[in-house]
Amino acid sequence: MVSKAQIKEIRTLHLPKFRQIYNKFIAEGEKVCTEFIKSGKFPIDAIFITNASKEKYADLMIKYGLELELISEKEMSQLSALKTPSDILLILKMATSDLRIMNNPKVSAIYLDGVQDPGNTGTIIRLADWFGIDAVIRSTDTADFFNPKVVQSTMGSMANVHLITANLKDLKPFERKIFGTYMDGQSIHQTTIDENAILVMGNEGKGIRIENEQWISNKISIPGAVGRIAESLNVAIAAGIICAHWKV
Repeated sequence: MVSKAQIKEIRTLHLPKFRQIYNKFIAEGEKVCTEFIKSGKFPIDAIFITNASKEKYADLMIKYGLELELISEKEMSQLSALKTPSDILLILKMATSDLRIMNNPKVSAIYLDGVQDPGNTGTIIRLADWFGIDAVIRSTDTADFFNPKVVQSTMGSMANVHLITANLKDLKPFERKIFGTYMDGQSIHQTTIDENAILVMGNEGKGIRIENEQWISNKISIPGAVGRIAESLNVAIAAGIICAHWKV
């Protein structure tokens, strides 16, 4: 059984202010939680499992030497940020990577410049994992990596991608080509993106901010059909198309 004080404290982790104060975040769902447990990237502070699912996770708990706390479905719903709560919830300590990983000349990255939708941010982290891109770097006004919706959207891929917060200008000393997405850029079909490049994806409505244009080595775009109605692509969809061109 979880106490009222515990419930109150855990619920505060849905807010960025308290995630920073406690240096903790929440993960929910079988896939996400299982990947985090297996990776060991984020130290586990607590594991909550509904009474009915004790046996379901027994082998996993034994294998990794973990202790769990059994709670009711009602208690889980009080902790959860999901409309339909899962049967497992983790409290984990936040962990991010240092920009110095870019000293490795083989490391590639996606930079998110003001991407505000948590679903887009999480999906792009998942794309990075899928295509073997080592790091996702965010501007300070991009959706927080540890926002519950970001965590959920990654489906566990956060455990396999370096997560960094930095200004775009801070990447210039690492001597990478920086490719930025623009409506009037060169077609990706006429562009070769370096294996260790940095790909910049801009804000959903405004694109890459003007002051960051000076750091862009190459402007690229995804050509659309003649006569199309759509003005642009969703940033996560665009990232997927470019990553497939870049890494496959």
